[in-house]
Formats: sequence, structure tokens, C-alpha cells
Amino acid sequence: MAMPHTLKNRSVLAGVFLLVVTAIGTAGYYLLGYLEHGAPFWTLGDCLYMTIITLTTVGFGEILDLANVAGARLFTIVILLSGLGLAAYFVSTLTAFLVEGELTNVFWRKKMAQQIRKLSGHIIVCGVGRIGCSIMEELHRTHTPFVVIDPDEQRIRKLQKQSGNFPAVVGDATHAGDLEEAMVATAKGVISTLSDDKDNLCVAVTCRQLNPKLRVISSCKDAEFAGKLELIGAEVVMPNAIGGLRIASQMLRPQVVGYLDLMLRDKNCPVRIEDVTLSARSNLIGQPLSAINFDDFGPLLVMAIIRKDNPYPLYNPQRTVGLQEGDTLVVQTDIDSLERFRRLHA
Repeated sequence: MAMPHTLKNRSVLAGVFLLVVTAIGTAGYYLLGYLEHGAPFWTLGDCLYMTIITLTTVGFGEILDLANVAGARLFTIVILLSGLGLAAYFVSTLTAFLVEGELTNVFWRKKMAQQIRKLSGHIIVCGVGRIGCSIMEELHRTHTPFVVIDPDEQRIRKLQKQSGNFPAVVGDATHAGDLEEAMVATAKGVISTLSDDKDNLCVAVTCRQLNPKLRVISSCKDAEFAGKLELIGAEVVMPNAIGGLRIASQMLRPQVVGYLDLMLRDKNCPVRIEDVTLSARSNLIGQPLSAINFDDFGPLLVMAIIRKDNPYPLYNPQRTVGLQEGDTLVVQTDIDSLERFRRLHA
């Protein structure tokens, strides 16, 4: 977008100079007539008209009696030579800005639409403010496909330069049309981090209408809105409350918090805590945990097992524990090993 932005600046600058030359020409003709006759000889309207037809070289002839005013024709030559090139430059830069800027925007949006149509099982991130940017960076690092919806096109393009070319929709996430453009029908989940709780609630309701099976996670500031979001099946995260717990944890257990922070914030650290749900087709169903060949998956560590019919996790499970359909394994491992494990066993 740098080229259209530069052309815009050049067009504005040329336009300002053109207005200055037009003002000088109008005032110049008026003063020449006044000095020659000792009184206003030409109206300002006639002087402005003469200046414009001189700059644009339309050839309507002299509407002012230049022959009877000393220096008027010399002044016309100066205006013509100084303004002709400026007027041509202004028209050319303005045309280039309109054509190149619009074409660039059309091609960019078309490219985004093509990328989005190829996605399935992706995450839709609504809003890329401070929280949204952090979410987007984590999704990008973990190779999770996602689409961003944000009304600020310049912000999206800036983030694309910083984080790589990710698909995005320039629009309002509270509008069904923009969610449909982000392929909400085939998405795995939606994360709404808009600044207004009302907008987050609207996103959650709209997503439920468009895709009832969709997983929706929303940030929320007000506990009242948190209850409303939970009523429609959205998962709620309250950043302020989590921030308070994080600060208390930093004081009470600094080493543990430092360990988790390093895992999440260090871009060179590939290790994450992830979850893997065993489907009906998994080859681990009915097998003990020891059936997993841990040597094939590097630093894989099974930290807990969550049964689909039991909300209380089984922490630090023994290798003899039998695995069932729908079990969710909470594991610590690197991203490559996790992907291999999911392909082989999930």
C-alpha cells in the first residue's frame, strides 16, 4: 500500500501548488488592471476565469483586454509556463493514485477471498487490538489456520508485513455477511476480542445462528455480559480477572509462572501444552497409555487425561490407564511432535 500512499501525498502537494498558482494568477490580473487604470478594471471572476483557461490551455481566447494593460501578456506567459506543467503533473498523479490505489485494493481483497475459500477447520479472530494481536501471533506460531476480521485495513496490512501473509476480511464481525465471508460455516471456532462487550455478545449470537456447532470464545469485561454469553453457549475469558490471578501467581509461585511464560513468549521455544482428543477411529482406543511409543514423539509428556463424562481430570496418569473414545490427553510437547501424534493416533 506504500505506492498509493506516496501517490496520494504527491497528488495533494501538486493540488496545493496548483491552487497557489491559481490564486497568484487571479490576484495578479486584478492588480495589473487596477495599477493601469487607478481603479478596479477587471472583476475577480473574470481574472479567475482567465487564469484557469490559461493554465488548462483550452484556447477560448483572451476575455480580458490584455493589450491595453502594460505587462499583462508577459504575466500571462509566466502563468502559462509555470502552471501548465504543474497542472499536467497534478492530473497525472491524481489519475495514477485513483487507478493504482483502487486496483491494488481490488487485487488484495480478491487474493484474501481466494485464500479464505480454501480454508476449513480454521479459527476466526474478530478484532486485532492488543489481545487479538497476541492471539493471532500464537495461532501463527502453532501453524493453526485462521482468518482475521477487522474494520481497519491499514492495521491488517501492517500486521501482514510483520507476521506474514495471513487471510483477512476488512469488515465488521458483528455483521453476518462478513462472518460468512470468513467462512464461518466451515470454521472450527471463533474468538471475539472486540472492545465492547455488546459487540462480543452480538458476534456470539450471530455465530450461533450461522453455525450452531461452532465453538465460540469471547473476551468480556463485565460479569453481567459474561453470564449472557455463557447462556448462549460461548466460553468466556475475562482478561482483567485473569490478569489479577497472573499477578498474584507471579508473587506466590514465580518459578512456575516464569516457566510457563518462557514457553509461551519465547519465539524460539517450540514446546507447548496442548490437548489431543481421541476419536472413534483412534488406534489407541482400548489400549493402555503405555501403548504410545513415547520415543517416537520426542519430549511428549502426558500431563492429564480428561474423560468426556467426567469434568475432573486424571492428573499424572499411570501408564496402565486404559484409553477411551472421547478422552482428551493434555500433553506437553513440541509442535512437530504434536502434529505427528495427531496424525497417527487422534
